[in-house]
Amino acid sequence: MVNQIMQILEYLSEGSTICGVGLKAGIYGGSGFVGAELVRLLAGHPEVGATSVSSRGYAGRGISEVYPHLGVGGEYVEPDEIDASGLDAAFVAYGHGESAGAVKELLDGGAGLVVDLSADFRLPEVEVYEEWYGEHPVPELLGEASYGLPEVFGAPVGRLIANPGCYPTAAILALAPVVRRLQIRSVTINALSGVSGAGAKPDVRTHFMTVNENVSAYGITNGSPRHRHTPEIEAMLRRVGEVPEVTFVPHLLPISRGELETIVVELEDPGDLPESGDVLGWYAEDYGDWKFVEAQPEPPHISHVANTNRARLSAAVDRRAGKLLLFSAVDNLLKGAAGAAVQNMNLALGLEEDLGLEHLK
Repeated sequence: MVNQIMQILEYLSEGSTICGVGLKAGIYGGSGFVGAELVRLLAGHPEVGATSVSSRGYAGRGISEVYPHLGVGGEYVEPDEIDASGLDAAFVAYGHGESAGAVKELLDGGAGLVVDLSADFRLPEVEVYEEWYGEHPVPELLGEASYGLPEVFGAPVGRLIANPGCYPTAAILALAPVVRRLQIRSVTINALSGVSGAGAKPDVRTHFMTVNENVSAYGITNGSPRHRHTPEIEAMLRRVGEVPEVTFVPHLLPISRGELETIVVELEDPGDLPESGDVLGWYAEDYGDWKFVEAQPEPPHISHVANTNRARLSAAVDRRAGKLLLFSAVDNLLKGAAGAAVQNMNLALGLEEDLGLEHLK
């Protein structure tokens, strides 16, 4: 009892945003859409006792002043006001290029675990990263990152976790069991996502007048699909089996959150085309021990997964065209970002994967 009281007094004296007894966490970039979801999830996590939340733009302002729906006390602080050496887990929700330097500072500063939600550590080869994103700020850390899609690659290990992108999460979960079992000639991914996937900073493309009553393709450069999630999908699937170059085209929907992918798979041998029930069986076999992936005969709707940490999968067969169709839906802010980050933290720290996420199944 005395020790618990001392811990409480210590956390209170450090001005933590969310106070209690347990793990200490830090959120960097806590005022974006993903950061706000992390605040909400960690505030209700039974093993997280103190969370410091940074924001350069809102430092000194109350969290509930910026996001009243969170109902969380405390203020945003400047990033350098958080003592990295006291963090059991740090979540970095910055953009690509900006995130890598912050991750290095946190690791050098003694943070126990860093979960990076940018693209900076998802691609294991620096040449591939630089082709799609430009020069990498800290390439020496690429080999240390563990890709955080546990349903496919197992629980993450080490002190640095690369949280997957939302589109790759949906695509890899749908494709990995198929790639393991069949020889594939081509993969085409038609993806649709809500506006929150573009981040909290507005621009012309995400303005209400642009998005409302409209659907548009993006990630097309010089007449060719060139979205930055393409190499991530390819690289991770090639850890599972042989996959050709993937055609990936995302579309922006006039909704707040959630995404749906329709994936068209052509096989090397059309005679290998399975029944849809076979694919559902593969999903059950590969994901049956995991708590946030489910497969159903009915193709998923975005509404089936919005505001959950669940990925819902389905399959169909177009025998006339000789194609396998896969369907995958996730909430881009939860299973595609913040929910997955907390799930990865849980697994990396030896906790149950759904701890603090039970209500999001």
